[in-house]
Amino acid sequence: MSVFSSVVLAASLALALFHFRWLERPASHPRAVLKTMPVLLLAVYALLAGAPLLLVAALALGALGDACLAYEGEAAFIAGLAAFLFSHLAYVALFWPAIEPGLVVGSPWRYALAWTFVVLLGMMLLVLWRPAGKLVLPIAVYAIAIIAMALSALMLWPVPPSAGAALFVMSDAALAVQKFLVKPGSPATKRLKSFVWGTYYAAQLIFTLAFAGLPRF
Repeated sequence: MSVFSSVVLAASLALALFHFRWLERPASHPRAVLKTMPVLLLAVYALLAGAPLLLVAALALGALGDACLAYEGEAAFIAGLAAFLFSHLAYVALFWPAIEPGLVVGSPWRYALAWTFVVLLGMMLLVLWRPAGKLVLPIAVYAIAIIAMALSALMLWPVPPSAGAALFVMSDAALAVQKFLVKPGSPATKRLKSFVWGTYYAAQLIFTLAFAGLPRF
């Protein structure tokens, strides 16, 4: 089983790297499958490793969100936003039994990072208020969910979940800039897409390894 789980993890990494080459391709079913598989395989790996089911659920919901966001249009965006909202809530439930609120107050870097999360997402909401139009309300609800996830991660003693949360917040902030503030076809779009995918997958990988561990032989 450990060999098979290693293959699953390696396949996830390989597909995540390969997906960088598909970032500029138009929406299609093959592109959606390729975008979905890396994190879905992380969910399979977590399940094989006997990790908490909340981790499996969070990763599976993330993969569902990837599938939705692989397509264009408002409906696909709202569906993807909802999937990731529930994914973050699953992470909060996963982190909650082990959180230590005193860690944030007692650690300068955790305290600074917590305020960075809050200020960054608050500023993003202000900036997006008009460009996002009627989507601003669901985006605001989603922002509350990701803030809850990020702050919960900072309250865990191990450092990796905090790093994963920071990458997730950066990825979502960059995605918001790409979708609502940068003109389609802009030279910045390609760089933003690479940044969004790289930080997002790294965050999911960190969460996975933090709770499921590395393969054992």
